[in-house]
Amino acid sequence: MRVLVIGGTGYVGARLVPRLLTDRHAVRCLVRDPAKLAREAWAHRVEAQVGDVAEPGTSAAACRDVDAVVYLVHSMGGPDFAERDRAAASVLAATARGAGVRRIVYLGGLQPSGGNGTSEHLESREQVGRILLGSGVPAAVLRAGIVVGRGSASFEMVRHLAETVMGGLPLLTVPDRAWNRVQPVAVDDVIHWLAGSLTLPGDVSRAFDVGGPDVLRYLDLMNDYAREAGLARPLAVPVPVSAPRLAARAVGLLTPVDRRLAGPLLESLAHELVVHEDDLAGLVGEPPGGRTPYRAAVRRALAEDGPAGGSPNDPAGSGPAVLSGEDVEDVDAPVDVLWSVITGLGGDEGWYTAPGVWRLRALLDGLVGGVGDRRTRPELLAAGAALDWWHVEDVDPGRSLLLRAEMRLPGVARLELRAEPAGEGRSRYVQRVTFTPRGLAGRAYWFAQRPAHDLVFGVTARTVAGVAAGRFRRG
Repeated sequence: MRVLVIGGTGYVGARLVPRLLTDRHAVRCLVRDPAKLAREAWAHRVEAQVGDVAEPGTSAAACRDVDAVVYLVHSMGGPDFAERDRAAASVLAATARGAGVRRIVYLGGLQPSGGNGTSEHLESREQVGRILLGSGVPAAVLRAGIVVGRGSASFEMVRHLAETVMGGLPLLTVPDRAWNRVQPVAVDDVIHWLAGSLTLPGDVSRAFDVGGPDVLRYLDLMNDYAREAGLARPLAVPVPVSAPRLAARAVGLLTPVDRRLAGPLLESLAHELVVHEDDLAGLVGEPPGGRTPYRAAVRRALAEDGPAGGSPNDPAGSGPAVLSGEDVEDVDAPVDVLWSVITGLGGDEGWYTAPGVWRLRALLDGLVGGVGDRRTRPELLAAGAALDWWHVEDVDPGRSLLLRAEMRLPGVARLELRAEPAGEGRSRYVQRVTFTPRGLAGRAYWFAQRPAHDLVFGVTARTVAGVAAGRFRRG
């Protein structure tokens, strides 16, 4: 089929397009930012059209000569976001009908059980679904709850809240709405159902609820995430307090999730979001291997947390929270000289900082069962080697060295040292420390030691640059 994907660089779209290409569909993507599309590995395999779906001319051109449209556009807040979503959907509905499109597929949101009100965010998705179903083009409106996968806004909020509050607290007060039920669904299963909906019979035009095999409480989402991530689980005490706007501000302060995104998601906590029917599976089949249990979906998401995981367009805050500090020094020496200084660090040479600092830190580490004041230099600086209290994770000869601390810490600390060219006879030294905290203890540790951290590593950066320049001058 010839398929137009609107929202192809978003979280779901970036994962759906490769599936459509695998299924041998010809794909056209309507995007507002061509640079985002260019970052995707599959960008050269699709036809790109730049523009806004809310513009009738652009929308009509995008729908021309396509068999089906997958509509993955929705706003998460801002002034008049619901009206903007309705207006865009109305334009798409009219232009798709005029172009003779044979199928529209839309990903919306589960609606509350019992019809007991809804949030503005969920109501907006339902209104868009109704507009598309009334377009005159056969439409499949898929209603999904929390989509589980690295980069999903709702999953990332669960992740960051769990990692922030579940890592040392024995008791946790939680709004009583966290005991409401929800039916999460793995992103791979959503992709299966979206792709399958393209081939539904022409007389099928309706909404379908889609969900995973588990019906859980919102609190269970955090607890089960904590189990998979190896975090402690405090005793949760319900509190009859509802302040989603205040909670969104707290989420924005404690996690990388933008409060404007967190607000609509937190409002949805007031409702039970479970599937009311399960008809789509009977029409397009179950996902290969069956539906993904929540904890299995969490494990898949955690497995994607490496540098190559996820999509390059996943929103900021995707993946584990990483705190960082960086020092950059211009060096009056070529890259090869700077690199020789970097690879000479450790062992008897030391780490070029305030005297006794690292020895004191190592002794304290030994007292709590860590590697302590281990002094060692490998014959070959390669991945897997031990360099004092560091583990060598990666070496790009002549360019970069990545180390992971083996000290006992409430998180994972890494030190990256890079030598970059900066003109004839000159170079640039880049030194970056990252810390992935575990729970509140990890965050407290990072901010408590930050002043000393900046001093110690700042001295190291300046001294490395000075040693390299001196070595070059001496020939």
